[in-house]
Amino acid sequence: MIAALVGIASVGCGGGGRTAAWEETTAQGAEPVSAEQQSQKDQLVATGDAAWEQRQDEAQLRAAIDAWTQALELDPADWQLWHRLSRAQYFLADGHLAFRDQEDAPDPEATAMYQAAVTSAERSLQVLSPAFADQVRAREHVDEAALAVLDAQAVPALYWRSAALGKWARRDGFATLLAYKDEIRAIMTRVLELDRDFFFAGPDRYFGAFFAVAPAYAGGDLERSRQHFDYTISRYPGYFGSHVLYAVEYAVKAQDRALFERELRLVIDGDPNVLPDVRAENLAEQRKAQQALARADSLFE
Repeated sequence: MIAALVGIASVGCGGGGRTAAWEETTAQGAEPVSAEQQSQKDQLVATGDAAWEQRQDEAQLRAAIDAWTQALELDPADWQLWHRLSRAQYFLADGHLAFRDQEDAPDPEATAMYQAAVTSAERSLQVLSPAFADQVRAREHVDEAALAVLDAQAVPALYWRSAALGKWARRDGFATLLAYKDEIRAIMTRVLELDRDFFFAGPDRYFGAFFAVAPAYAGGDLERSRQHFDYTISRYPGYFGSHVLYAVEYAVKAQDRALFERELRLVIDGDPNVLPDVRAENLAEQRKAQQALARADSLFE
């Protein structure tokens, strides 16, 4: 159950076998970027941007990640590029590599890429708000007080960190899941407060899944789950990820096979271009929907 609660984040200092970026580096002291370095960086970012537009192709996505990584080596103070890199690393894991998972053997490169996405998001937060990083180091974990110093600029890094950390923690093991469960929920709560509609109402998508999966004694509530899913789907019906999560978390918990099949078939039969900016993500969600539908008999009594 704990695995499911953490893994639905579709986020600490050390703990669970990893070291956070703010434990290893500081945001201060970066060397100024020369004109030549800026020119090189601009070219690399442009190369990465062009490859990112073709991210449904794994090779193009890897090219984007490589180009942006090189750009950040030239200018590690670019907090916006850090969170873009985090999203790209997350999608390489979630939209490509994770499909190679075996039942009892998660793909190791996917696991490593989720962890890389966490670190990149932490670098973004560290550069954006050294005060936040200082508070986390002092407290030895991310809590509400530390999160309170952040504003809406931090939302992309917070969101992708929690999404990637949830997936990585689920793969790393039970102790890791316990270490990060509460932190992920606290961060998603802050994201919801700052920008509820970020990434197609992503915070509501998370809480829809959370309240579906959690047992009653831990806050589980199917009605609250449905309300969160209703919000994200009504706001952004063209984002297929919300429909897939609604099916595999809410519909399975409610044992509503008709809803399960309706949502998944809507995705499978849908046009991934309905939201051109996330065509690649919608294509990946169609693959997830096909896999989930194939497991239907094992999910319903």
